[in-house]
Order: sequence, then C-alpha cells, then structure tokens
Amino acid sequence: MSKSKKKLKEKKKIKSHSVKEEKALVLVEKEKLKLAKIFRKEIIQEVVKKVSLAIIGTMSIACVSMIVIAITSIFYISHLKNGLIQKGVHINGISVATLTSEDAFQNVNSLLNDKIPECIVLQYKDTTYPLNLKDLGIQFDVETAVKEAYSIGRTKNVVRDLKEYMKVMNEAIDIDSELQYNEPVLDEYLMKIAEQLPDKVQEYSYHIENDKLLIDKGKSGVTLNHEALKHDILSNLRARKYDEIIPISTNETLPKPIDLQTIHEAVYAKPQDAYFTENPMTIYAEKIGIDFDVANAEQIIHNSPDSEQYTIDLILSNPNILVKDLNVYPDVLSTFSTNYVNNANRTTNLILASNKINGTVLMPGETFSFNQVVGERTIAGGYKNAAIFVNGEVEDGLAGGICQISSTLYDAVIGANLKITERHNHSKLTSYLPGGKDATVVWGRYDFQFVNNREYPVKIEMTVQNGVANATILGIKSAEEYEINIESQRIGVAGAYTVYNAYKVYRQNGVEVKREFLSRDLYK
Repeated sequence: MSKSKKKLKEKKKIKSHSVKEEKALVLVEKEKLKLAKIFRKEIIQEVVKKVSLAIIGTMSIACVSMIVIAITSIFYISHLKNGLIQKGVHINGISVATLTSEDAFQNVNSLLNDKIPECIVLQYKDTTYPLNLKDLGIQFDVETAVKEAYSIGRTKNVVRDLKEYMKVMNEAIDIDSELQYNEPVLDEYLMKIAEQLPDKVQEYSYHIENDKLLIDKGKSGVTLNHEALKHDILSNLRARKYDEIIPISTNETLPKPIDLQTIHEAVYAKPQDAYFTENPMTIYAEKIGIDFDVANAEQIIHNSPDSEQYTIDLILSNPNILVKDLNVYPDVLSTFSTNYVNNANRTTNLILASNKINGTVLMPGETFSFNQVVGERTIAGGYKNAAIFVNGEVEDGLAGGICQISSTLYDAVIGANLKITERHNHSKLTSYLPGGKDATVVWGRYDFQFVNNREYPVKIEMTVQNGVANATILGIKSAEEYEINIESQRIGVAGAYTVYNAYKVYRQNGVEVKREFLSRDLYK
C-alpha cells in the first residue's frame, strides 16, 4: 500500500472516531440535563468530571448508557445513605420529598387526620342527617403510607430498586394512605336512615285483634340504596370533601306481595297446656292455639285487589290446663279480712264482685285491673242498689258496697308486697276500715290496679261469707319475706277534711325493720 493511501485511511478513521465521540458527548449532556432537574448541578459536574476520562475514546452508544447508569448509581447510593424520602414522592397529593420518615408523618398527619371534622351531612329532599365521623373512627393510615414512601428504592433488590429509583426521578409518584373506618357502625347508621326516610316504602304487615287477623297491604315508596350511598360517603372522605352535602341515593320501590304462607308460619301455634318444672320452680303459661285457612285468605285478597286492609277469621283452640289450674301456690303470701253488715242487696253485690276476682292468676309482670276483672256493674249483671258515697254524702246506688271488696283486696296486695299502680281513697271514712287503708272504685273513673312484681305467678282467692270478706294472695315465697301491713294515723284537720297518713310497715319475727310512706288521704 502506498504512503498516500495509508494516510487517507488513517484520516478517515480519525474522522469517524470524532463523530462517534461527539455523539457520545451529546448523549451524556442530555442525561446531564435530565439529572440536573433532580440533583444539584455541582454534584453532577463533579461526577461527570470523574468519568470524563472514560468517555474519551469511547466509540459506542452502549458505553454512554453504561456511563449514565454509573452516574445514576452514584446518586442512588447517596440516596440510600441520606435517610430521606426520594424526590418526586407524594402522599395523598402532599409532597414528602427529601423528608425523614418522622417529618413526613408529622406533615401528612397534620394535613389529613388533624383536619377531619366532627361530622359530615347527608341529605334527602329537605331532611338532613349528620354523620358523626368520630363514631365511625375515621382515620387515614399515614404511618403505612410513610413506610411505603421511604421504602422506594430501599427493598434490597438492587436491580428492581435502581429501576424504580430512575422511574421516580422522571415521573412523580402519589401514594394513597388507606382510609380506615368502622364498617359495621356505618352500615348500622345507614340502616337507621333507611328507617327514617319520610316516604319510605311500607311493606305489608299484620297483627291480631281478638279472633281476627288484620293484614295491611303496604304502600309504594323509596328504599335507601345502601351500597351507592356508602360508596359516595367513602369517596368524599377519601377526597377530603368534608363541606359537600352528600345526597342520599334512593330507589323507587313497590311493597312486596303479601306472602300468606310466611304469615301462616309466623301466626300458627298449637294449643299448649300450662305446666311447671321444679328445682328451680318455673311456671309456663298456657298458650291458645291459632290457625287460619290460607286458601280462604287468598280468595279474600284476590276478590279485593284495591283494598288496603284485609280481615281474616282466626281459628282459635283452647288448651286443657290453665295456669290457674296448676297447684303451684303452696304459700300464703298474705291474707286480709273485713267485716260487713248482712244487708241483702249489699251482700249480693259483694258476692258478685268477689266471685269475679276469685281464682284470678297473675303471671310475673302482669297487671290486675279491678274494673277490667269485675267488669261494668249493671242490673243485667245482677247488681242491686245499696248505700254508696256520692260527693261525700250517702245515697243508694247500683252496686253499692263493692268498694269493700277493692279495699279488702288492697290491704292483702300490700301484705304480699305487690306493686300498686292506681289507688284512690273514699270521699268519707268507711265503716269497715280506718282512713288510709281503703281503695274506692268507680266504673269509668276510678280503678284499683297493681302489678305482680314477684318472681312467680300469684293467685287471688276471695270469699264473702258469714259477715266476713276475705282476700288471700297465694304464691311461692322468696328467700327473704316480710310481714307487711298498712298502718295509718290521723294527723289533723284541713278545712272540712280529716287528714290521714298511711305507711307500709315491714316486720320480721314481729320486729319492725322499716316503714315506707304510702299516701296522704283526705276525708270529709
């Protein structure tokens, strides 16, 4: 080869080398500009200076890429050592770049959790419903979000970490801290709202009155769209739109068709005799059998499709053994007697009222009403005219004298330590009891009522014979019983009235244990 050809070849080689070198330098400058957006320029310049010798003489794009990776790796190593969250990282839109985990938590927590209000407002038409956020336990999980932010580029998988690190340098990342709340409490609150909607759908319903089953058809209305409203609430909370009123989502709804089979299953009951078990003593009341003809009920509804209520005849069957038939009243809880004058009409009235009461059984919690048990006093019922008090004066009146039965029973009830719920004294003192120990009754005006507040049923036995009206309360004594009676005292005169105070006195073995004020009664 001639010398001239050899020189030309070397010249072309040098020129080619220079072009490749220039391209490499251009690429490096581009990477420098990218990195300059993230890191301080003086650091970049220092790093570039350190690797500039390696660039000289490089002839390939691959070598340039290696240099860029080397530069990035240096900054990545610096990132691992500085203990700060990488640039470009946000939590719920809040920048936490170049912060320590502690500072990031304080900043984000103050902007998220410390800003949560006491309540937000839901609205349906003109009605608003406040939702207490404290009851829901609303809280952003800032701690977990900060840990995730700090872990970027720090998972100890070098390849993956470096890749993620380089990606975040160019693309900002936003971490959502999880919204924590008490879901059962929210669901319960929404169910309460569903019940309170002013125009909610009215489903069919039914109830029993005497021997009739009454079925209400129901009315169309709205139902709350539970899941949609729940989604709207949580979306607003996550977006921190606390001031926005959230409309309550509803659906137009028809009532469910009347399901007679379901009603029959709920209503149907076989008659059940009363019974008791011992050790411990437990008494089970009788139950009346209830049934109805489903086919007949279907026909009634079919024939009147526009009716709002349907009346179905019930088929009732009585049990054979009632509670009052059980011999489970071994103890006399109390007994009380008054004397009466053997006036034919008056005695007839006493016997009629006494017979109505005799044998009455009260289950625990059940209320006794004299007027309800004895009923209206009428001539057809056999009651006679006898002396009664009218406006403080003695006159003949229908059923005169039966107040002696209510008064005798009153003292026995106090003796059994049952709870009095209604009692009235006479307008004048009676001949059979001192003031404070009587109980008058007037149909439609005054009643005598008490509740069986004992653990077991009680039975009332009442007799009128041989000039004595007697009331006895039978039952089962408790571990702690008292001898109880009413003691009354005339305390003075107030205008045209004599005033008596009555006390409920408790004794054990004849010794007074305590006394309670019962009443202050005025008599003309």
